[in-house]
Amino acid sequence: MFSQRTFEAGNVWLTVEYRHFGGDEGYDIRVYTRVNGGVRQILRFDCFKYQPHYHYDPLGRDERIELAGYGMSDAILWTLKQLSYHLPEMLTQAGYPEVASEIQPESVREAVARLEEYLMPAVTQS
Repeated sequence: MFSQRTFEAGNVWLTVEYRHFGGDEGYDIRVYTRVNGGVRQILRFDCFKYQPHYHYDPLGRDERIELAGYGMSDAILWTLKQLSYHLPEMLTQAGYPEVASEIQPESVREAVARLEEYLMPAVTQS
């Protein structure tokens, strides 16, 4: 089983780990940054087998969006695409426009490529 890994991406970093939660399980991909001198989780993608979803500002307002119709491997692929191409918009939606304005797209794409390589066995097996 995979352990937690972190991928640096400029002013944000991504972590991934496998989680069991409420009868469901799958990969949990989180986006962190520094806010007011502390670490803040600002997005979380729960790429679960049965009820994949994601959260804007999971430890604050915790807006949850269901990914109905996606399975775990599809949810992982969808998440990787969002991180690669839509992260600034998602950060703004989560309430962090200042973080979004400082995103370094190339650093994010490089981190997502490393994350994808790490998760590829999970994508091909599910």
